Amino acid sequence: MDFDKLYTQLFPRLVQVASAWMASEEAEDLVQDVLVKLWEQRERLSFVNNIETYAFAAVRHKYLDYLKHKTYVREHQHSVWANMRLACDLESPTRDVEYRELCNRVEWAVGQLPKRSRAVFVLSRFEDKTNAEIAIEMGISVNTVECHMTQALRRMNYYLRVS
Repeated sequence: MDFDKLYTQLFPRLVQVASAWMASEEAEDLVQDVLVKLWEQRERLSFVNNIETYAFAAVRHKYLDYLKHKTYVREHQHSVWANMRLACDLESPTRDVEYRELCNRVEWAVGQLPKRSRAVFVLSRFEDKTNAEIAIEMGISVNTVECHMTQALRRMNYYLRVS
């Protein structure tokens, strides 16, 4: 089988599966990486009876690796924020008070958001989830997530200016 045939047969279906887990652009990149890797290692994969099944499993494993990496990055970002917070604490007591006041204002503003917009905002900004992940978790479309996020950001901007 040549690469064009492999790509033409499998790419759309693999992207469809991966798009259920992540944004379609990311899914396309992930699937493309998997197909290229399969093609590069085709001689070592002679034991594979069904390349299609193998490709679906490879996409799943690549997605799990992506999630692990994303979790690592998220944890690293949290540790960076914690270190910045510690640096602010050590810098001056005034900065600490300002930081706490800002946190209280943000917490109040988030509490003023409509329920669905608040849920989208919290998942996006505090849990660092993508719009596609939020859509899947909440059972809504990515477009609806984007609309809620736009509404939430506008309201947060307003609330933080007036408070």
